[in-house]
Amino acid sequence: MGELVLGRKTGWRGAAWGAFFGTLPDLDVIALPFLSAADGIHWHRGLSHSILIMILASLVLARPLANGLRSYSVTPREAGWMVFWAWSTHVLIDCFTTYGTQIFEPFSDYRFAMNIIFIVDPLFTIPLLVGLWLALRIHHDEERRKKVMCKALGLSSIYVLFSASMQTWARNEIQSHLDDDIPNGTLVAVAPSSFNTILWRGLIETQDGYFLSYWSPFDEGSATYKFIEKKRELMTEFEGTPELDALKWFSRGHWVARPGEDGAVKLIDMRFAEIRDPKSGMLQQIFQWPMTRDEDDKVHCPMVRPEGLDYAGATQLLWSRIWGNRQNWDALREF
Repeated sequence: MGELVLGRKTGWRGAAWGAFFGTLPDLDVIALPFLSAADGIHWHRGLSHSILIMILASLVLARPLANGLRSYSVTPREAGWMVFWAWSTHVLIDCFTTYGTQIFEPFSDYRFAMNIIFIVDPLFTIPLLVGLWLALRIHHDEERRKKVMCKALGLSSIYVLFSASMQTWARNEIQSHLDDDIPNGTLVAVAPSSFNTILWRGLIETQDGYFLSYWSPFDEGSATYKFIEKKRELMTEFEGTPELDALKWFSRGHWVARPGEDGAVKLIDMRFAEIRDPKSGMLQQIFQWPMTRDEDDKVHCPMVRPEGLDYAGATQLLWSRIWGNRQNWDALREF
């Protein structure tokens, strides 16, 4: 965005300013050490990612940025648009993922998430990086620079549209099997698996738990399911605490509980894809919070990630499952 809006006047400086303002919303993490666990869960991707703040920032910062770039004849209008596009496209990309983004703050804490793209997807990012690299190597040809960046942006946008169409296809296929296989189940989310948009994960809720069902266009035969029991009764002692309420809100109510280490009880957000770890022979959930009380009755719930996973083996399993090979994929135990 910085290159497209300011590159013709400022050269590489436009891309640098775009990178700065495109990163700025995520600097909300600086405040996390000073917030309670419950407030921190609400804070990240909150106000700094809202439509209101991006508009205000564009208006407030337009003239100071233009003054700083006066020698390049940048107008406040151009500077303001650059801030807006760099900021807003960051937020838009966040909305494509599963995590959720509070774009309506401070009027609503609803987290907008389209589940179209995995949080890290090279096929979305690489065209933009290559396009920017090529554009910065072109000197004294503004039209050519702009065409290169527009083509890169177009490729990434086409990929998003492809992913959205794949999600629709996956949803229809998973739902068509669900009607016969789990008639009391509700399909609550369809999201891409790690680093791709070919294999999709369906999350199906029942009264007692969740079924996981994966779909690829290369699948043959009937759908398969992995059942995850809710076991929410394990969280009884934390009911009514701000920490548990915040985690329930963050997970949109899609969570399960499991015993943790040293007397802790883990809350696991079921919206996020698990890692299938062949080393342990079981599913490993990435977004989990062990909850404990200290001697002062204060609740602690740091987010932790499993350690010592066989990522190479998990990637192999994923690649094989994309092509419709289910045997090893389905053999792993639930958490």
